Amino acid sequence: MIYKNLDDLAKAAHDCILNTPESKRIADLIHVYFDALHNPPPSVIGVGAISYAERMLTAAQNKA
Repeated sequence: MIYKNLDDLAKAAHDCILNTPESKRIADLIHVYFDALHNPPPSVIGVGAISYAERMLTAAQNKA
């Protein structure tokens, strides 16, 4: 497979990461960040998507 961007690499890492509780948690957090980055609310545009993704990442960690 040819990885074309950081998102492709992160998804590949998510799929092949070691099967330990901590690595699973990190893989889940990677998914949270990229899902939020690529699917922000309609009112969030431009670099605001990065801030939104960072807030969602923090929120996901605070839930645990």
